[in-house]
Amino acid sequence: MKKLIIFIMLSLFFLNAAALKSNTSSQSLDSIVAIVNDGVITQSELNKAIDTIKKQYSHNQGSLPPADALRKQVLDQTINRKLQLELAERGGINPSDKDVEKAIQGIAKQNNMSAKQLFEKVREDGMSTAEYRKEIREEMIMQQIQQQQVASRIKVSPQEVDDFMRSAAWKASSGKEYHLEDILIALPEIPTQENIAEAKQQAETVLAKLHQGMSFQQVAMSESSNTQALQGGDLGWRKLPEIPEVFSSELVHMKVNGIMGPILTPNGFHIVKLAGIRESKKGAKDDERKQIQQLLFQRKFEEALQSWIMKLRSESYINLKPQ
Repeated sequence: MKKLIIFIMLSLFFLNAAALKSNTSSQSLDSIVAIVNDGVITQSELNKAIDTIKKQYSHNQGSLPPADALRKQVLDQTINRKLQLELAERGGINPSDKDVEKAIQGIAKQNNMSAKQLFEKVREDGMSTAEYRKEIREEMIMQQIQQQQVASRIKVSPQEVDDFMRSAAWKASSGKEYHLEDILIALPEIPTQENIAEAKQQAETVLAKLHQGMSFQQVAMSESSNTQALQGGDLGWRKLPEIPEVFSSELVHMKVNGIMGPILTPNGFHIVKLAGIRESKKGAKDDERKQIQQLLFQRKFEEALQSWIMKLRSESYINLKPQ
């Protein structure tokens, strides 16, 4: 299971490489845009992260939200990253050079290229080989702290697999995959009634924008609090066991491009778009059970990860307007 998570996280990284930190000498000349516990985020660091996102959308700049909304999202993601790296450092997590090289070889193989070709692609995107290795190391560090703090506490019982396989939703769509996009209006770990009311009102406003014809991707990048916000809320293709039960029962009756929500979950209000449906291959019964168990695990992991990150933020000192 741990290998599965590593594979997913690193593959996603290759498609959506995050920006790097500025070096110490340049930081001393930078303005500080945020203080995060004992560390800082500088303007140059934030600018580089924003530039990375703009390069990813260079073919379709119209998909990007206004500059202030994009800045807020990138800053939030950078804070989340810094908090995880800081916690991992305190825990002594530090992958070896050999492990980093092995991960790079794996990413190259997954993308049907050699390591040399991978580095050429990286340089074309404006990142040096050394910077890329550093970035991979940090991605591995974050995966390890997520494994330690989140994944290791998740269990999927045989009974849960049995119950899912007997569910009406699974019987109706066991041979299908769904392409989902998600907007999350997050709630704090222990929300008050006022928090819930404010989040619901925001979610209703977001839904109204979508009904008025605004791009789901653009609204997600402006408004969403989930980890896929900078990818326009795109969750990719998913089989039913990966999809939270609170969505799946309605999802199987939706048409492509349909939108559901706002739906209240423990971590906030979700608005979900069904972007596509396709047939998937069904394996042998034993393989099917194993796959369902893995997908149910992944579903639980993603939900728990979002809650853990929110908890980490609530327990940290974050100043977005340092003097």
